[in-house]
Amino acid sequence: MHTEAIHETEVVHTYRLDNAATLFSLASSHRIPAMFRLSASLADPIKVSTLQQSLDNIIVRFPYYRVNQKIGLFWFYWKTNFGKPKVIVDSKYPCQKMPIRRRGIFPFRVRAFKNRVAIEFHHSLTDATGGITFLKALIFEYLRLIKGIKDEPSDIFRPNQTVDPEEYEDGYKKIYDKSFPVFSKPSRALHLPYKLDKRGVYNILTGIMPVQDILKLSKEHNVTLTEFLAAVYIDTFQEILFSFPEKKRKKYMKPIRMMVPVNLRRIFPSKTMRNFVLYVTPGIDPRLGKHSFEEIIKEVYHYMRLEVNDKYINKQIKRNVRGELHPLVRATPLFIKKLGARAIYNGMGQNYYSGILTNLGKVTFPETQKEEILDFQFMPSPNASTKTSSAIVSYDDKLYINFGRVVKETEVERIFFSKLKKMGVAVKIETN
Repeated sequence: MHTEAIHETEVVHTYRLDNAATLFSLASSHRIPAMFRLSASLADPIKVSTLQQSLDNIIVRFPYYRVNQKIGLFWFYWKTNFGKPKVIVDSKYPCQKMPIRRRGIFPFRVRAFKNRVAIEFHHSLTDATGGITFLKALIFEYLRLIKGIKDEPSDIFRPNQTVDPEEYEDGYKKIYDKSFPVFSKPSRALHLPYKLDKRGVYNILTGIMPVQDILKLSKEHNVTLTEFLAAVYIDTFQEILFSFPEKKRKKYMKPIRMMVPVNLRRIFPSKTMRNFVLYVTPGIDPRLGKHSFEEIIKEVYHYMRLEVNDKYINKQIKRNVRGELHPLVRATPLFIKKLGARAIYNGMGQNYYSGILTNLGKVTFPETQKEEILDFQFMPSPNASTKTSSAIVSYDDKLYINFGRVVKETEVERIFFSKLKKMGVAVKIETN
């Protein structure tokens, strides 16, 4: 149940999972670990002991993250974890499955390597907005200890602040309206026919470019940066599909859709630090013929104008929350819910989009410490259905597009960045 904020670390609190967290907890596996990653590269090498002290200091400001997942009769829930999260060495393959219900385990990992600090979050804990708030708080506390900073910026969470109960509310249930019509299911989407790599292998390819280059192209097409990159992504899948031999092309000829998360805090007033995103799926139907890039841009533009508003979002929320609140579902023991979780997970999304493009947006940091941070990066969760996913973040004058894939083939990334280069974007490529 929801409780008051933790002011004394001796007090035990329990928290219900938010609506999205319930599904992530039920469906996560080695192939669907439901982990995402945020990282920052600092100007100087990380002092691990100081980073550990910083983590010890700021975790009390995030009591709803200082938890371990427990198994109830009907639902999972969070319970205060009195252990200390430890800074560990970074890994070649990020976002591996995390045993969040093992005794003493926190639903996040803090990693360090050379000048990089990274946090990998289980998606049942929070979304990228909550995650970047935590990472910024950790980095600021670290710089305070290392550099003796005296500033107390208003947009950075600090250890001595009082926790606002709204930070751990379930934003979905807050705005749930049972009078809204139910969200209708789309048809199945194209999934590229690539064979999965060995379990545990997660390849990351990063494109780094001037953010102004992409903003200029977006403005020329009268769309947002996210809409422009979604169109490039859709066009990439279309090119791959039409490169198949005719027989194979007919077999896989299905709609191409991108799952684009929408930060609901920009639509509904909320301070929640838990999950508060839903997804829209702009796309094209290649069964109607090959689309020009201008046609794709128009499809994406009009779709986003129609779908990204409170009324259409409320239809999705009704579908998701109604299932959780149904008396039969509530009375079903947890072990039975777990048996059907994968089918629910696929039925509520995995089958209906071809790829993922998530944009965290612009990350800011206090000007007085800005020179201490070289970059912020955002890595998506591995996805065995779409095989390849992308996550975007900008910092200072750079845009970082990270592709994560669980297959050997690199066609998606290669074609995507080639298209940007042909449009005049200067792209620098890095891999893990």
